Amino acid sequence: MTPDNISPQLLDKYLNNQCTDDERELVEKWFASLRGESDFLGSLPENEQLQLQNDTFTKIQNQLNLGNEPEVRKFPLSWITWLAASVLLVLGIYFTYNLSNKKEVSIAKQIERKGAENIIEFINSEPRVVKHQLPDGSSVWMHTNSAIRYPKEFDLDKRLVTFSGEGFFDISKDKSRPFSIQSGEMVIRVLGTSFNVKAPSEQKIFQISVVTGRVEVSAPDKEQKQQLVVLTPKQEAFFETGSKRLVFVAMAPQMKKEIYEPVTVVFNQTPLNQVVDQLEKRFDIKIKLANPGLSSCRVSGDFEKQSLPGIMEMLCTTLEANYTMSGKIITIDGLPCNE
Repeated sequence: MTPDNISPQLLDKYLNNQCTDDERELVEKWFASLRGESDFLGSLPENEQLQLQNDTFTKIQNQLNLGNEPEVRKFPLSWITWLAASVLLVLGIYFTYNLSNKKEVSIAKQIERKGAENIIEFINSEPRVVKHQLPDGSSVWMHTNSAIRYPKEFDLDKRLVTFSGEGFFDISKDKSRPFSIQSGEMVIRVLGTSFNVKAPSEQKIFQISVVTGRVEVSAPDKEQKQQLVVLTPKQEAFFETGSKRLVFVAMAPQMKKEIYEPVTVVFNQTPLNQVVDQLEKRFDIKIKLANPGLSSCRVSGDFEKQSLPGIMEMLCTTLEANYTMSGKIITIDGLPCNE
Protein backbone atom coordinates (compact mmCIF):
# COMPACT_ATOMS: atom_id res chain seq x y z
CA MET A 1 0.00 0.00 0.00
CA THR A 2 1.29 3.45 -0.88
CA PRO A 3 1.50 6.27 1.66
CA ASP A 4 -1.32 8.83 1.66
CA ASN A 5 0.72 11.30 -0.35
CA ILE A 6 1.74 8.77 -3.04
CA SER A 7 -1.37 8.14 -5.08
CA PRO A 8 -1.68 5.92 -8.18
CA GLN A 9 -2.33 9.10 -10.16
CA LEU A 10 0.96 10.59 -8.98
CA LEU A 11 2.86 7.43 -9.93
CA ASP A 12 1.18 7.52 -13.31
CA LYS A 13 2.34 11.13 -13.79
CA TYR A 14 5.88 10.18 -12.76
CA LEU A 15 6.17 7.31 -15.22
CA ASN A 16 4.84 9.53 -18.00
CA ASN A 17 7.35 12.29 -17.14
CA GLN A 18 4.61 14.77 -16.19
CA CYS A 19 5.60 15.49 -12.58
CA THR A 20 6.75 18.78 -11.12
CA ASP A 21 10.21 18.76 -9.53
CA ASP A 22 8.63 18.53 -6.04
CA GLU A 23 6.39 15.63 -7.09
CA ARG A 24 9.31 13.82 -8.71
CA GLU A 25 11.42 14.20 -5.57
CA LEU A 26 8.55 12.89 -3.45
CA VAL A 27 8.09 9.80 -5.62
CA GLU A 28 11.82 9.06 -5.79
CA LYS A 29 12.13 9.28 -2.02
CA TRP A 30 9.30 6.77 -1.79
CA PHE A 31 11.05 4.51 -4.33
CA ALA A 32 14.25 4.78 -2.28
CA SER A 33 12.40 3.78 0.90
CA LEU A 34 11.05 0.72 -0.90
CA ARG A 35 14.42 -0.28 -2.27
CA GLY A 36 16.26 -0.01 1.00
CA GLU A 37 19.80 -0.70 -0.15
CA SER A 38 20.52 0.92 -3.50
CA ASP A 39 21.72 -2.39 -4.90
CA PHE A 40 19.10 -4.65 -3.34
CA LEU A 41 18.74 -6.86 -6.43
CA GLY A 42 22.48 -7.05 -7.05
CA SER A 43 23.09 -8.13 -3.46
CA LEU A 44 21.15 -11.37 -4.00
CA PRO A 45 22.56 -14.56 -5.56
CA GLU A 46 21.64 -14.88 -9.23
CA ASN A 47 19.21 -17.77 -8.63
CA GLU A 48 17.38 -15.71 -5.98
CA GLN A 49 17.26 -12.69 -8.32
CA LEU A 50 15.62 -14.78 -11.05
CA GLN A 51 13.23 -16.41 -8.58
CA LEU A 52 12.21 -13.04 -7.15
CA GLN A 53 11.62 -11.60 -10.61
CA ASN A 54 9.62 -14.65 -11.71
CA ASP A 55 7.50 -14.57 -8.56
CA THR A 56 6.80 -10.88 -9.10
CA PHE A 57 5.87 -11.39 -12.74
CA THR A 58 3.52 -14.23 -11.77
CA LYS A 59 1.79 -12.05 -9.21
CA ILE A 60 1.29 -9.27 -11.74
CA GLN A 61 0.02 -11.70 -14.36
CA ASN A 62 -2.43 -13.15 -11.87
CA GLN A 63 -3.64 -9.68 -10.86
CA LEU A 64 -4.05 -8.60 -14.48
CA ASN A 65 -5.49 -11.98 -15.51
CA LEU A 66 -3.15 -12.21 -18.52
CA GLY A 67 -3.69 -15.92 -19.12
CA ASN A 68 -5.55 -17.57 -22.00
CA GLU A 69 -9.02 -17.08 -20.52
CA PRO A 70 -11.54 -15.64 -22.99
CA GLU A 71 -12.60 -12.84 -20.66
CA VAL A 72 -9.93 -10.41 -19.52
CA ARG A 73 -10.50 -8.23 -16.48
CA LYS A 74 -9.83 -4.56 -17.15
CA PHE A 75 -8.15 -2.34 -14.60
CA PRO A 76 -7.56 1.43 -14.74
CA LEU A 77 -4.17 2.32 -16.17
CA SER A 78 -3.23 4.12 -12.96
CA TRP A 79 -3.89 0.96 -10.94
CA ILE A 80 -1.70 -1.11 -13.27
CA THR A 81 1.01 1.54 -13.08
CA TRP A 82 0.88 1.57 -9.29
CA LEU A 83 1.05 -2.22 -9.07
CA ALA A 84 4.09 -2.53 -11.33
CA ALA A 85 5.89 0.46 -9.82
CA SER A 86 5.27 -0.40 -6.17
CA VAL A 87 6.29 -4.06 -6.58
CA LEU A 88 9.06 -4.01 -9.17
CA LEU A 89 10.88 -0.82 -8.30
CA VAL A 90 11.75 -2.53 -5.03
CA LEU A 91 14.20 -4.43 -7.24
CA GLY A 92 15.54 -1.28 -8.82
CA ILE A 93 14.07 -2.28 -12.19
CA TYR A 94 10.60 -1.50 -13.52
CA PHE A 95 9.23 -4.01 -16.01
CA THR A 96 6.13 -3.15 -18.06
CA TYR A 97 3.95 -5.52 -20.05
CA ASN A 98 3.11 -4.62 -23.62
CA LEU A 99 -0.69 -4.83 -23.46
CA SER A 100 -1.26 -3.75 -27.07
CA ASN A 101 0.18 -4.50 -30.49
CA LYS A 102 1.18 -0.88 -31.05
CA LYS A 103 4.94 -0.42 -31.22
CA GLU A 104 6.75 2.84 -30.57
CA VAL A 105 8.73 4.20 -33.51
CA SER A 106 12.45 3.99 -32.69
CA ILE A 107 14.52 7.14 -32.25
CA ALA A 108 16.71 6.11 -35.18
CA LYS A 109 13.68 5.90 -37.49
CA GLN A 110 12.30 9.22 -36.25
CA ILE A 111 15.61 10.89 -37.10
CA GLU A 112 15.76 9.11 -40.46
CA ARG A 113 12.40 10.63 -41.42
CA LYS A 114 13.99 14.08 -41.33
CA GLY A 115 15.83 13.31 -44.58
CA ALA A 116 19.59 13.09 -45.13
CA GLU A 117 19.90 16.83 -45.84
CA ASN A 118 18.50 17.63 -42.37
CA ILE A 119 20.65 15.20 -40.38
CA ILE A 120 24.11 15.67 -38.86
CA GLU A 121 26.39 12.71 -38.27
CA PHE A 122 29.70 13.15 -36.47
CA ILE A 123 32.36 10.48 -35.93
CA ASN A 124 35.40 11.22 -33.81
CA SER A 125 38.34 10.03 -35.89
CA GLU A 126 40.90 11.77 -33.68
CA PRO A 127 43.12 9.69 -31.33
CA ARG A 128 41.82 11.68 -28.35
CA VAL A 129 38.58 12.75 -26.68
CA VAL A 130 36.81 15.47 -28.69
CA LYS A 131 34.07 17.83 -27.53
CA HIS A 132 31.06 18.00 -29.88
CA GLN A 133 28.40 20.69 -29.52
CA LEU A 134 24.71 19.96 -30.15
CA PRO A 135 22.06 22.41 -31.51
CA ASP A 136 20.49 23.05 -28.07
CA GLY A 137 23.77 23.93 -26.35
CA SER A 138 24.28 20.44 -24.92
CA SER A 139 27.70 18.88 -25.42
CA VAL A 140 29.27 15.45 -25.54
CA TRP A 141 32.93 14.56 -25.02
CA MET A 142 33.40 11.71 -27.51
CA HIS A 143 36.11 9.05 -27.40
CA THR A 144 37.87 7.79 -30.52
CA ASN A 145 35.55 6.13 -33.08
CA SER A 146 32.41 7.23 -31.24
CA ALA A 147 29.56 8.34 -33.49
CA ILE A 148 26.50 10.54 -32.96
CA ARG A 149 23.55 11.30 -35.26
CA TYR A 150 20.79 13.89 -34.80
CA PRO A 151 18.61 16.42 -36.67
CA LYS A 152 20.12 19.78 -37.59
CA GLU A 153 17.32 21.33 -35.53
CA PHE A 154 15.65 19.56 -32.62
CA ASP A 155 11.84 19.38 -32.51
CA LEU A 156 9.82 21.74 -30.31
CA ASP A 157 8.79 18.92 -27.96
CA LYS A 158 11.78 16.55 -27.97
CA ARG A 159 15.50 16.18 -28.61
CA LEU A 160 16.55 12.88 -30.21
CA VAL A 161 20.00 11.47 -30.99
CA THR A 162 21.57 8.09 -31.68
CA PHE A 163 25.00 7.29 -30.26
CA SER A 164 27.57 4.50 -30.32
CA GLY A 165 30.92 4.34 -28.60
CA GLU A 166 31.86 6.11 -25.36
CA GLY A 167 30.99 9.69 -24.51
CA PHE A 168 30.27 12.02 -21.62
CA PHE A 169 27.03 13.94 -22.12
CA ASP A 170 26.33 17.33 -20.51
CA ILE A 171 22.67 18.06 -21.34
CA SER A 172 21.17 21.56 -21.25
CA LYS A 173 18.08 21.58 -19.06
CA ASP A 174 14.81 22.04 -20.95
CA LYS A 175 11.70 20.61 -19.27
CA SER A 176 9.59 21.14 -22.39
CA ARG A 177 11.93 19.03 -24.55
CA PRO A 178 13.17 15.78 -23.00
CA PHE A 179 16.49 14.56 -24.39
CA SER A 180 16.61 10.93 -25.57
CA ILE A 181 19.57 8.85 -26.76
CA GLN A 182 19.30 5.52 -28.55
CA SER A 183 22.26 3.12 -28.42
CA GLY A 184 21.34 -0.17 -30.02
CA GLU A 185 18.16 -1.29 -28.25
CA MET A 186 18.87 0.83 -25.19
CA VAL A 187 17.23 4.24 -24.73
CA ILE A 188 18.35 6.93 -22.26
CA ARG A 189 15.97 9.79 -21.38
CA VAL A 190 16.92 12.95 -19.49
CA LEU A 191 15.80 16.55 -18.94
CA GLY A 192 19.11 18.12 -17.93
CA THR A 193 21.99 16.26 -16.39
CA SER A 194 25.47 14.84 -16.99
CA PHE A 195 26.37 11.19 -17.44
CA ASN A 196 28.75 8.85 -19.22
CA VAL A 197 27.70 6.31 -21.84
CA LYS A 198 29.76 3.29 -22.90
CA ALA A 199 27.94 1.64 -25.79
CA PRO A 200 30.34 0.45 -28.51
CA SER A 201 28.31 -1.62 -30.96
CA GLU A 202 30.77 -4.52 -30.76
CA GLN A 203 30.64 -4.83 -26.97
CA LYS A 204 28.30 -7.17 -25.10
CA ILE A 205 27.61 -4.82 -22.17
CA PHE A 206 26.51 -1.18 -22.34
CA GLN A 207 27.13 1.03 -19.31
CA ILE A 208 25.61 4.34 -18.14
CA SER A 209 27.13 6.22 -15.18
CA VAL A 210 25.34 9.26 -13.75
CA VAL A 211 27.28 12.25 -12.42
CA THR A 212 24.48 14.79 -11.90
CA GLY A 213 20.70 14.82 -12.24
CA ARG A 214 18.37 11.92 -13.06
CA VAL A 215 18.48 9.49 -15.97
CA GLU A 216 15.94 6.90 -17.13
CA VAL A 217 17.32 3.89 -18.99
CA SER A 218 15.07 1.44 -20.80
CA ALA A 219 15.60 -1.62 -22.98
CA PRO A 220 13.51 -4.61 -24.09
CA ASP A 221 14.06 -8.04 -22.59
CA LYS A 222 14.07 -11.25 -24.65
CA GLU A 223 10.26 -11.23 -24.77
CA GLN A 224 10.22 -7.59 -25.95
CA LYS A 225 8.83 -6.38 -22.62
CA GLN A 226 10.29 -3.06 -21.57
CA GLN A 227 12.65 -2.80 -18.63
CA LEU A 228 13.24 0.60 -17.05
CA VAL A 229 15.54 1.81 -14.31
CA VAL A 230 15.86 5.32 -12.85
CA LEU A 231 19.41 6.40 -12.00
CA THR A 232 20.57 9.21 -9.73
CA PRO A 233 24.15 10.43 -9.09
CA LYS A 234 26.71 7.74 -8.28
CA GLN A 235 24.57 5.01 -9.80
CA GLU A 236 25.22 2.93 -12.92
CA ALA A 237 23.10 0.80 -15.24
CA PHE A 238 24.35 -2.16 -17.28
CA PHE A 239 22.54 -3.62 -20.28
CA GLU A 240 23.72 -7.04 -21.44
CA THR A 241 23.04 -7.18 -25.18
CA GLY A 242 23.07 -10.99 -25.25
CA SER A 243 20.82 -11.85 -22.32
CA LYS A 244 19.04 -8.46 -22.64
CA ARG A 245 19.17 -7.95 -18.88
CA LEU A 246 19.07 -4.40 -17.52
CA VAL A 247 20.40 -3.97 -13.98
CA PHE A 248 21.60 -1.09 -11.84
CA VAL A 249 24.15 -0.75 -9.06
CA ALA A 250 25.57 1.95 -6.83
CA MET A 251 29.00 3.05 -8.03
CA ALA A 252 31.72 1.70 -5.77
CA PRO A 253 33.68 4.40 -3.92
CA GLN A 254 37.16 4.80 -5.35
CA MET A 255 40.19 6.89 -4.59
CA LYS A 256 40.59 8.15 -8.16
CA LYS A 257 37.91 9.67 -10.35
CA GLU A 258 36.84 8.58 -13.81
CA ILE A 259 37.92 11.01 -16.52
CA TYR A 260 34.39 12.41 -16.95
CA GLU A 261 33.96 13.34 -13.27
CA PRO A 262 34.63 17.06 -12.62
CA VAL A 263 37.38 18.28 -10.30
CA THR A 264 38.77 21.67 -9.33
CA VAL A 265 42.54 22.15 -9.58
CA VAL A 266 44.68 25.29 -9.55
CA PHE A 267 48.18 25.62 -11.03
CA ASN A 268 50.42 28.67 -10.60
CA GLN A 269 53.59 28.52 -12.67
CA THR A 270 53.66 24.79 -11.92
CA PRO A 271 56.14 22.63 -13.89
CA LEU A 272 54.31 20.27 -16.23
CA ASN A 273 55.79 17.17 -14.61
CA GLN A 274 54.15 18.23 -11.32
CA VAL A 275 50.88 18.93 -13.14
CA VAL A 276 51.01 15.42 -14.55
CA ASP A 277 51.60 13.96 -11.07
CA GLN A 278 48.56 15.78 -9.69
CA LEU A 279 46.29 14.70 -12.54
CA GLU A 280 47.38 11.08 -12.21
CA LYS A 281 46.58 11.22 -8.50
CA ARG A 282 43.13 12.69 -9.21
CA PHE A 283 42.12 10.53 -12.17
CA ASP A 284 42.40 6.85 -12.99
CA ILE A 285 44.87 7.43 -15.85
CA LYS A 286 48.58 7.44 -16.76
CA ILE A 287 50.10 10.48 -18.52
CA LYS A 288 53.31 10.27 -20.56
CA LEU A 289 55.38 13.07 -22.09
CA ALA A 290 56.57 12.19 -25.60
CA ASN A 291 59.22 14.92 -25.37
CA PRO A 292 61.06 14.95 -22.00
CA GLY A 293 61.78 18.64 -22.53
CA LEU A 294 58.10 19.39 -21.86
CA SER A 295 58.48 18.49 -18.19
CA SER A 296 59.97 21.91 -17.33
CA CYS A 297 57.17 23.89 -19.05
CA ARG A 298 55.26 25.90 -16.47
CA VAL A 299 51.48 26.01 -16.33
CA SER A 300 49.10 28.49 -14.71
CA GLY A 301 45.37 27.98 -14.63
CA ASP A 302 42.27 27.71 -12.45
CA PHE A 303 40.34 24.67 -13.60
CA GLU A 304 37.02 24.78 -11.76
CA LYS A 305 34.76 21.72 -11.95
CA GLN A 306 36.38 20.44 -15.12
CA SER A 307 36.54 16.89 -16.43
CA LEU A 308 39.91 15.53 -17.53
CA PRO A 309 39.22 16.03 -21.29
CA GLY A 310 38.44 19.70 -20.63
CA ILE A 311 41.62 20.12 -18.61
CA MET A 312 43.69 18.41 -21.28
CA GLU A 313 42.28 20.64 -24.03
CA MET A 314 43.16 23.81 -22.12
CA LEU A 315 46.61 22.53 -21.12
CA CYS A 316 47.53 21.62 -24.68
CA THR A 317 46.23 24.95 -25.99
CA THR A 318 48.45 26.77 -23.48
CA LEU A 319 51.49 24.63 -24.32
CA GLU A 320 50.82 24.60 -28.09
CA ALA A 321 50.95 20.83 -27.77
CA ASN A 322 48.56 17.99 -28.50
CA TYR A 323 47.61 14.76 -26.81
CA THR A 324 46.45 11.29 -27.75
CA MET A 325 44.54 8.81 -25.62
CA SER A 326 44.58 5.02 -25.75
CA GLY A 327 42.53 3.37 -23.02
CA LYS A 328 43.71 4.95 -19.79
CA ILE A 329 47.08 6.12 -21.18
CA ILE A 330 47.45 9.75 -22.33
CA THR A 331 50.48 10.95 -24.28
CA ILE A 332 51.29 14.68 -24.53
CA ASP A 333 53.50 15.71 -27.45
CA GLY A 334 54.96 19.12 -28.21
CA LEU A 335 58.10 21.25 -28.33
CA PRO A 336 60.08 21.93 -25.14
CA CYS A 337 59.62 25.33 -23.55
CA ASN A 338 62.33 27.99 -23.63
CA GLU A 339 63.95 28.44 -20.25
